[in-house]
Amino acid sequence: MPDRQRLLDLALKGLEAERATIDDEIAEIKSQLNHQPTAIKDGAGGSAATTPRRRNIMSAEARRKISAAMKRRYAAMRKAAKK
Repeated sequence: MPDRQRLLDLALKGLEAERATIDDEIAEIKSQLNHQPTAIKDGAGGSAATTPRRRNIMSAEARRKISAAMKRRYAAMRKAAKK
C-alpha cells in the first residue's frame, strides 16, 4: 500500500508539472494573440468583432430528418445495451 501511495504521489507531481508547462504555453500564445489587432473598424464606427454572427437557419424538414436519425441511433444503442 505505501508503494501505491508513493506511485500516485509521483504521478500527481508529474501531471502537475506537465500542466504547468501547458499553462505557460497557453499564456504565451494568448499574449501573442493580444498584440495583434482584433478587427478593422468600418466607416460606421463599429468593428467586425462586435457585429453578431449570422446563424445558419435549418429548415423544418432538416430538423425532422436529424431528429429521426438520432432516435434511430439511440434506439440501436438501447437495444445493444440490453443484449
